[in-house]
Amino acid sequence: MPLGAKTRKRRRDRLLRSIIVTRLLPAWFVERIDPVRDEDDLRVSTLELFFDLVFVFIIAQFTAIIAHDPLLGLVQSALVFGFLWWMFAGYSWLTNVIPPLRPARRVLILCAMAGWLLIGLTVPAAFHGGSIWLAVGILVVVLVHGLMYLQAARSFGPVFAANLAATAAVFAAQLVDDGIWQYVCWGLACAIVWSVPIWHGQQGLRLHPAHITERHGLVVIVVLGESVVAIGLGARALPIDADLLVAAILGLVLCACLWWSLFVRDLPATEHVLAATKDPVQRVRKVLAGLSYAFIPVLMGILVTAAGIEHAIGHAMEPLDTASTWLLSGGVAAFLLGTAGLRLTMPLPRPWDRVILAAVVLALAPIGLFNTALQLAAIVIALIVALALESRTAAARTPAT
Repeated sequence: MPLGAKTRKRRRDRLLRSIIVTRLLPAWFVERIDPVRDEDDLRVSTLELFFDLVFVFIIAQFTAIIAHDPLLGLVQSALVFGFLWWMFAGYSWLTNVIPPLRPARRVLILCAMAGWLLIGLTVPAAFHGGSIWLAVGILVVVLVHGLMYLQAARSFGPVFAANLAATAAVFAAQLVDDGIWQYVCWGLACAIVWSVPIWHGQQGLRLHPAHITERHGLVVIVVLGESVVAIGLGARALPIDADLLVAAILGLVLCACLWWSLFVRDLPATEHVLAATKDPVQRVRKVLAGLSYAFIPVLMGILVTAAGIEHAIGHAMEPLDTASTWLLSGGVAAFLLGTAGLRLTMPLPRPWDRVILAAVVLALAPIGLFNTALQLAAIVIALIVALALESRTAAARTPAT
């Protein structure tokens, strides 16, 4: 596009935004929202933690879907979760540039919670007869997100339009009969929202490194909590005996290893890298690649692992079916590949170690065909050994003081 045409387009965008903001929206929308400086102490608010509770419900629904049908349920959950995660991550960006400090903003966040709750209630029907209320919930989430972003992002119009187009694809998925077209519509919705940063660019936002890192980390904690819940769900109505206790403890240690592999070094190092990246566009690109895109396999991996744990707990000393063994190993491997993506994009040291570890965990899957607890133990041992080696390597790199 010629320079003159770009200038005219920017002027038209500013004029349109001025008309919308000053004439159609409330007075509190007119105020200027300045970006939070890096040195300011911006941390996750209690409202954002409260907001995450609806995501807990959605995560539980996905885990139940995968546990019920490990193959088809996994494909369906990956499509729907891939879209919903992008919208949920958008709210992490939103509260980063527009902290919910005023009552009106808090009310809007609570309105978005209602939309997310509606999504959670209806997400099991996404591929089973459809539920128009699922699309309505997504529309509420998109509208609130767009209204609040008008305050901070002067060029948010194209992104808002893309989100609405993706929502239209979801409406179409809920209106068509069961079949391939539902998968096509959900795939189209994912393609639209995932591609927005590529064709729209990354200008216009200045993200606070501490808040955006903490916000994404807390989402991982929420999803890891579902893995712990899966231990209880798998053990319900079963007698408490040594076999059950061994499987439950192994499941908990597995969750702890996943937590350790991300939170002890990688996320703190990510915050430091983002803080050291002073160029706003480069910072946005790193957040997009390392925390938005790479967290899709991280979070899906935990979901799949939780479904595998739920299957495994009730069959501690028995062989698992093929699908369940791959849920356990495949979920952990996906998580590790996601953390490798985080390390590659920041960049952080030794990303390929996680790729190798993911391959090792996948190779352990056939053990579950003979004994469930043995597969759990093998995965846990592999993770503990790898994390111990990482700690030793990191200590060797740290200069003595």
